[in-house]
Amino acid sequence: MGFLVLLGLGWWLLATSAFDGTARLVEVVVGCAVTLGLMLAAHRFLPSSAGEPFPADRRRRFNQINGLQGLLIVVIAVVCARAGSPVLIPPLVAIVFGLHFLRSACGAWRSGRSRGGIL
Repeated sequence: MGFLVLLGLGWWLLATSAFDGTARLVEVVVGCAVTLGLMLAAHRFLPSSAGEPFPADRRRRFNQINGLQGLLIVVIAVVCARAGSPVLIPPLVAIVFGLHFLRSACGAWRSGRSRGGIL
């Protein structure tokens, strides 16, 4: 839950880049407040994770994939900004996310699981 809330905050903050001045400041503060509220509510009302922690090899793979994804997003943002094409950042980042979840869906399909998982 926490990861998804922070992911939503990241997209919210990206969306605020379309505004300037006080409007942007208000939107950033609202986004951070909503994120904090959701994190606190999730901690209070949702049950803990079910099951055992990931085995070390799966956890390492999970971290590698998400680290690579994060690095790729940073590279996209820097290259697009320096090339003077910041409008390309959201669609290119969406492609990175899409490939990430497509891989997850394919793994779930191959293993016979009916629902997708992170890995």
